[in-house]
Amino acid sequence: MSLVAKVKFADYQTSIARALDLINAPAALPQQGLIIIKPNLTNSSPPPVTTSVDAAEAVYIYCKARTKAEIVIADGCGSGTTHKVFKTLGYTDLADRYRLKLIDLNDAETITLKNDNAHQLKEFHMPRIVKNAFVISLPVLKDHSFTKTTIAMKNMFGIAPGRFYAGSWNKSKLHSPSTDKSVVDVCLYKKPDLSVVDASVALEGMHLSGQHKKIGLILAGFDPVAIDTIGSTLLGHDPKKMPYLTLSNGLHGSMENIEIINA
Repeated sequence: MSLVAKVKFADYQTSIARALDLINAPAALPQQGLIIIKPNLTNSSPPPVTTSVDAAEAVYIYCKARTKAEIVIADGCGSGTTHKVFKTLGYTDLADRYRLKLIDLNDAETITLKNDNAHQLKEFHMPRIVKNAFVISLPVLKDHSFTKTTIAMKNMFGIAPGRFYAGSWNKSKLHSPSTDKSVVDVCLYKKPDLSVVDASVALEGMHLSGQHKKIGLILAGFDPVAIDTIGSTLLGHDPKKMPYLTLSNGLHGSMENIEIINA
């Protein structure tokens, strides 16, 4: 049984804390090592195209009070430079306030991993810092032009360093021939350990523009397939018709036997 907390949005600190409490997140947080908060910072557009810095701050405050592990914020943007995106969206100021590290995963030192069971990415260049870290995927709930939705799982495209996967944009090689299969493969190498989804205001129609849709929720859970199943349903899609979810079902989590905790 996969637990997914669905909490009415009041403000980020209150609602995110409530959602994480409902799934007993403190019991799963490591007490040593590294925790990576991984927002969706695909470019320098404001939320809901990207993850609000206030959401990242709320997750950081929650974790900092409950673990002695090092906590960083990391991403590799999809266009432009991650350093500029951090600065434009307020993440540099956040880091200065709390003296925490911001890591550009597009430029990070990498290791090469192989998996013959992958659909497309039989080899994957992973930032070394990500491999053994506890990763918290912190996306916005959005539609996507290729995969119907981009939520907890596709957010992991940000760990793929742009210097290996860039074409016309920083991650373009992950989108061909099948974006859905690349989502499954990237999560085969590293899936989120915990996901917190900002569904306060979602983005309908297109992941880089689209229409704002007020949903007024925060989602949280450990099973990224369950999270994306619930999130996709909120956006009006049938998860059973979404290839990245059906391919991930039973591999990265479950589309069935989901217990929703409403608050």
